[in-house]
Amino acid sequence: MKVIYGKSALEREIIRDSALTVGTFDGVHKGHVVLLERLIAAARQKNTISIVVTFDPHPQMVLGARGKTEVLTTTEEKLELLNSLPLDTVVTLEFNEQLASLEAETFIDRILIDSLHMKHFVMGYDHSFGRGRRGNYELVRALAGKYGYSCEVVGPVYNGGGPVKSSRIRSELRAGNYNSAVEMLGYHYILTGEIVKGTGMGKKLGYPTINLNLPPGKLLPKQGVYAARVNFDGGDVPGMAYIGARLTFGDDTIAVEINLFDFDRPVLGKKVKIMLEQYIRAPQKFESAERLIEAMANDEKKVKDILHM
Repeated sequence: MKVIYGKSALEREIIRDSALTVGTFDGVHKGHVVLLERLIAAARQKNTISIVVTFDPHPQMVLGARGKTEVLTTTEEKLELLNSLPLDTVVTLEFNEQLASLEAETFIDRILIDSLHMKHFVMGYDHSFGRGRRGNYELVRALAGKYGYSCEVVGPVYNGGGPVKSSRIRSELRAGNYNSAVEMLGYHYILTGEIVKGTGMGKKLGYPTINLNLPPGKLLPKQGVYAARVNFDGGDVPGMAYIGARLTFGDDTIAVEINLFDFDRPVLGKKVKIMLEQYIRAPQKFESAERLIEAMANDEKKVKDILHM
């Protein structure tokens, strides 16, 4: 999969006829995958390349019309997930005020037609783009004859009585309905970040941890203990993750830390990916360090059962 980042890089590319789709694709969830698989099939049928046009940062982080937005996937995570599909090209455009102000027809004309030579447009049923989000399917269809492309719309994928949507998955993760969120994502939720130096408290308790520094804007699921796997250099290491404050010690800083099982390699400064396998319990303030250690031993037992250890 070829990745083109930014308008300047796009202008240097020579792109042949394409079938494409446009969207934020936050989470690359099951609904997105159905649309992307349809795009790939259409590109093969029409003998064109398949292109996904997406944005960085998330448009709502710039527009702020719906309040604070936290993303399910960073751009790096999103590209990794997209790369698991047989797509030809992903174009990531910087989303800024200038891009936000483009009329939908101008976006189609300058980017989709002039730069990407679009011959077929695959749209999600609820997607719109351009200034004031006026670029809906009706407009796209109305302009097809003028610009010489065909188009189609892909409907919703339903799960648990409602359509699979990024906003719904965010709500489920925040509420602690982890299994429901995973069912809609199609994979275990991912946290990618750099390992940084922690307080050393875990080591004193007999449960040394690695501590993760996440990029700003990444959504944290409900705080608590999780069964997890951490990817190191292509291999997965099982462990027990904790997201939240160190309540027993009066430290209200929200941390992401993982006690790895049977692992003692130096990892400070490495970038790693954590897969949260299952939610275990909510954070709790214990009356003493001894009570906390007892609880952690119980958590470890549950986690190892879940991870079949």
